[in-house]
Amino acid sequence: MGVAQEQQPQLGIVNRTQCSGFWRYDFNYTTTDIDEETPIVLSAAIFLSTEIHNKTKEAKGLALMNHYTITSNDERPTNVSGPFTLEGFIQGSDYIIIESDGIGFGLTVDRKQPYLKGRATARTNIDALLAGQTLLEEEGIGFGEVVVNLGYSQGGHSGMWVNQLVAEGYRSDALPKINYCLIGGGPYDMYAHYQKLATDGTSYYPVAISLILNGIIDDFTTETISYDDVFKPEFTERIPEWFDSKKYKSTAINSMIYENFGGSEESGLPINAIVTDAFFHPEGTDMEKACQWLKDNSLVYDEWSPEHTDAIKFIHSQNDEVVPYVNMENMAQFLRDNGYNAFTIDDNINTNHTATGLYYARQVVTELASYDPDGAVTEVAIDSDSIGKPINVYSIDGCLLMRQVSPFDAYQQLERGIYIIGNKKVVKQ
Repeated sequence: MGVAQEQQPQLGIVNRTQCSGFWRYDFNYTTTDIDEETPIVLSAAIFLSTEIHNKTKEAKGLALMNHYTITSNDERPTNVSGPFTLEGFIQGSDYIIIESDGIGFGLTVDRKQPYLKGRATARTNIDALLAGQTLLEEEGIGFGEVVVNLGYSQGGHSGMWVNQLVAEGYRSDALPKINYCLIGGGPYDMYAHYQKLATDGTSYYPVAISLILNGIIDDFTTETISYDDVFKPEFTERIPEWFDSKKYKSTAINSMIYENFGGSEESGLPINAIVTDAFFHPEGTDMEKACQWLKDNSLVYDEWSPEHTDAIKFIHSQNDEVVPYVNMENMAQFLRDNGYNAFTIDDNINTNHTATGLYYARQVVTELASYDPDGAVTEVAIDSDSIGKPINVYSIDGCLLMRQVSPFDAYQQLERGIYIIGNKKVVKQ
């Protein structure tokens, strides 16, 4: 059960860090816990270019970043400092990025992450955006009135929940609308997603199964199930170390699952290696509770329309092996059925979930560079060197490897390893 902190941490900006080509301001802000009532303080980050930090340039506006799946506390937004990150790519777009650590990381690292708990996560993200906006104004940093809403994968799910809460009027006094929403690879219909998993019997991202169950078990607003109801004992005993410790990244957890329970990243994991037979029977007592939670936290089972979001663009590969395309199909049909047609879909990407995420990052920078809130999003050619501030890349022993390349291009070309960028060690994983 989630509880607020006994002692309130310091509010406002608590740290300023000069990163590789950009600045990060860490701040603490007030919001509500997953019961949507209990006050809680969370940590968040503001990302801005050096020019905007130095007040030699005014930002076009604010970008709410709904972060993608993270499982290690080291991955939290208030720890991001390198160019080989979504934030590092996008900060060169002249928008100020605001991103919450969310519940379960940063100040609340001792808590379980309410993974894909839609409404609660969206509230914390909106509150972070508005708190960050106030702090920027107090700092005298200029920015335009445009608000964009971004997120890929888990962030895509959270970003669409932000649209729903704004449509319902949450914080509408301070955030009357969102100008543009660019969303990718989100699990918008988790019940249909579950049905496909149960039918196929294979998961290409088994870490998510436990993360979602973590969210259900820690959710004190609904009936819960226990791990023993669904998972086999030999998997349940791994959960405290692999998931609750916050020591491992999701890719590492996936590798450990494959190593201990079979399958591979190429062939996926036979789900029955880690779950009991109950998982495959949604009508059963145990899974019935879980399936209702999945529907409650999906975006296609309530009547709503993102009427306070001017336009949405979705990016989703039809070959996505982690978040099946049925999520995109059902989300699109839902929007049409509810009278919202101000959206487009870019689904001509023949890549897997991770590679599509890189495509998503590139498209965000391209589209934000050309976005006109008084008109439409116009397609313009953006040279790859303009994606993020150009950087020099050195080997760990000081040899120049790349000169004045974009972080995006460097990320694509470099092998995994440790490099020197801007007099700092940067890890490409």
